[in-house]
Amino acid sequence: MLAKDNVLSYTKDFGERNVRPHTKRIDAEGIFPKEAYNALRKEGYMGLLIPKEYGGLGGGNLEHTQACATLGEFCATTALCYMMHNTSAVCISAFGSEALKKEFLPKIAKGEIALALAFSESGSGTHFNAPDIYEREEGGLRILKGRKSFVTSAQNADYYLTYTNSCNKEGAKNIWLVHRDSKNLVHEENVWNGLGMRGNASKPVQYNDVSLEEKYRIGNEGDGEAAAGVVLMYFVVGLAAVYSGLGKAAYDCALSHTKSRQYTDGKSLSDIELVKIHLAELYAKVQSSIALTYDAARSFDTQEKDNATKIFASRINATHNVMEICSLAMRLGGGKAYSKLLPLERYLRDAFASQVMAPSLDVLKVWLGDAIVQ
Repeated sequence: MLAKDNVLSYTKDFGERNVRPHTKRIDAEGIFPKEAYNALRKEGYMGLLIPKEYGGLGGGNLEHTQACATLGEFCATTALCYMMHNTSAVCISAFGSEALKKEFLPKIAKGEIALALAFSESGSGTHFNAPDIYEREEGGLRILKGRKSFVTSAQNADYYLTYTNSCNKEGAKNIWLVHRDSKNLVHEENVWNGLGMRGNASKPVQYNDVSLEEKYRIGNEGDGEAAAGVVLMYFVVGLAAVYSGLGKAAYDCALSHTKSRQYTDGKSLSDIELVKIHLAELYAKVQSSIALTYDAARSFDTQEKDNATKIFASRINATHNVMEICSLAMRLGGGKAYSKLLPLERYLRDAFASQVMAPSLDVLKVWLGDAIVQ
């Protein structure tokens, strides 16, 4: 049974049973990882970060990164979709009213409700802290009008955390819980055809006057920016974790290939000194990504002074590393890698998505620089 103190070992077994058998098909067909996602619901993962008093496991950012990194070793797409749920659940736990928490958190903990983020918009790109979507009040309801450009897990998650401009406080933001089947909520079909991360089910979603009761706002009027700040800390380090796990998968594949690739004289590819140098480089990058990511998550849980800088740095580090790891692993894989007899080509495509996923690599470097000099 999944518990706060066995996340690494349990998720390794979970991934072998429920994720690995579907990964190749998810990528080939560009379909959402339903089997793995449903298994995550069933085996308690949706409640990993839910407080124990609401039926969850009471995990923190460290357990979040451990789960995402381990899932990333089996399927980066599955890990990403799960990461989106966790960041959303944390937002409700931290900012939701007591009534909202009592209504939603026990159901989330049981896997009855899964969540996704609806933050990104075309007008602001990777700067998702500046939405265009707006609200108005009408008949005691809040009406949402606008369009979100990428909603990962669209129509597979039950509710979308939707980031909006407050209509009552100028310059302030709100976050709303919007059900996927809400009236006037339109999903644009046949848009996502990713080079990598092909099973994300990312879709643009139109809010064509979607009506909401006030109780579905997370936090008080205008609390959205503060709540999004907490989401950001789990989201950024969660992405670092996903790509740390992917980097490890690429290293493991390259190592296995070089040890099993035999020459006629009986020696293996891994006996060549230059190959050993390349493997050493891969190993160092993998360990660097994992170590900094876990340390960043741990520093957030203990509220160390530099936790934000570590979190930004962990994502930057993991992004650079995973692209370099996968590129070098492809070289070591040789003809088998390029003919797709090894999964390295898929890993490479997934890895290169890491630099453009919001907040993008360049945006994060600006944020890290700002945080360092403050």
